[in-house]
Amino acid sequence: MIRLGLLLHWYQPPWQDPDVLDRVVDECYRPLSRVLEASPVRCSIDLCWSLVEQLIARGHEEILTSLGAAARLGRIEFVETAAYHPILPLVAPEVAARQLTLNRERNHGVFHRAYRPEGVFPPGMAWSPELAPLLSGLGYRWAVTDDVAVAVRDGEVPADHVTELEHGLRVVLRSNRWSNAVVFGNRDGAGTAEAMAAELRSRLDEGDGYILLAMDAETFGHHRPGYIPFIADFAGWCERTEGVAMGSVSDVVASFPARRGEVPATSWSTIPEDLRAGRPFPLWNDGGDVHRAGWELLDAAARAAAAHPALQAQFDRGVSSCSFRWLSRANWEPGLAGRGFSMLVDVVRKAGDPAATEQAFALFDRILTGAALRTKAS
Repeated sequence: MIRLGLLLHWYQPPWQDPDVLDRVVDECYRPLSRVLEASPVRCSIDLCWSLVEQLIARGHEEILTSLGAAARLGRIEFVETAAYHPILPLVAPEVAARQLTLNRERNHGVFHRAYRPEGVFPPGMAWSPELAPLLSGLGYRWAVTDDVAVAVRDGEVPADHVTELEHGLRVVLRSNRWSNAVVFGNRDGAGTAEAMAAELRSRLDEGDGYILLAMDAETFGHHRPGYIPFIADFAGWCERTEGVAMGSVSDVVASFPARRGEVPATSWSTIPEDLRAGRPFPLWNDGGDVHRAGWELLDAAARAAAAHPALQAQFDRGVSSCSFRWLSRANWEPGLAGRGFSMLVDVVRKAGDPAATEQAFALFDRILTGAALRTKAS
C-alpha cells in the first residue's frame, strides 16, 4: 500500500489584526474547513490555540464546528502543537511543556472527545533530539519534522519505515521537496498525488511506502488564491486508485515499521547551507545581535512571569515565534516583530522591578536599532 499523507498547520499570531484574520477566514479557513468535512479526505491538522481563541472572539465558530464534524467522521485527526507558537527547542523545557499542555486543555474544551492528539507538530517543524524525552513524557507517540537534515546526512530519506528514537518516540519526516512543490508551484491535486505515487513505486520497486506533505493551511485560498480544490482533488484521486490511500500522520505511523535511528536538529525553513553552518533554526536564531537581544528579552519576561503568576497569561502570548521570524532573512518586517517583543517588555514592566524594566527597554531598543541599521544597509 502507498500512503500519501497530508498535515495542515493552522495558526495566526496572538496580535493579528482582526481585519486580516477575517480576510483569511473568508479566503481560506471557511472554505477549507467545509472541504475537510465534505470530501473523502484523510489527513492531519494542528490548531494553535492562538488561532482558535481569535476565531471564537470574532464569531467564526462555524469553522470549528466543521472541523469537529470532520474529526468525528474520521476525515481528520487533530495533532498537538504549542498554544502560542514558540520554537520549542529554543525555549526552556518548562515553557515548552506549558505551551503544549495549554493547547491540549483549551482545544479539548472546544472539541471535547474529538480532540485526541497522538502526536506533535512543533511550530516551524523546529525539532531537536532534546525534545524527545519531553514529548514522550507528556504521552505523545510521535512528532513530525522536515527531512532536510536526514537527507543531508544520509543522502536519502526513509519511505518504507519510520525512525524511532531511544525514548520510544517516533519521528515522521515531511518531504521538503514535495511540500515545497505544492506550496510554491502551480499544481493540481490529482496530478500531484499521481506523480507522488509513481515516484514511490519506482523507488521502492512496487513495495509499500509513503510520502508526507505538510504546509500552512493558509496556503490554500489565502497565500495561493484558487487553490482550495487541490485537497479534494488529491483525496479523490487516492480514493479512485487501487493500492493508494490518503493518510494522516498516525496512519503512517501505524502502517510502517519502526527502525531505531536519530533525527538531527532542523526545521522546515532550514536549508542545507544552514545545517553545514551549525544553524538549524535560522529564522529564529541566526546568531546575530538582533535575535540574541530578542532571546535575552524573552528570558527576562520569563523570570518576571515566574515571580508574578498573574502575568503568566500575557507571557504565554508573548512567546510567539513571529517576533523572531519577522527579523530574519526574506521575512523582514520590524514593525510586526515589534508587536510581539513589546508584549514581553510589558510583562517585565508590570512586574515592577525598575532595574529589570530598564534592561527590558534597553533590549527592545537593541532590537529596533539593529533592525533599523540592517534595513538601512539593505
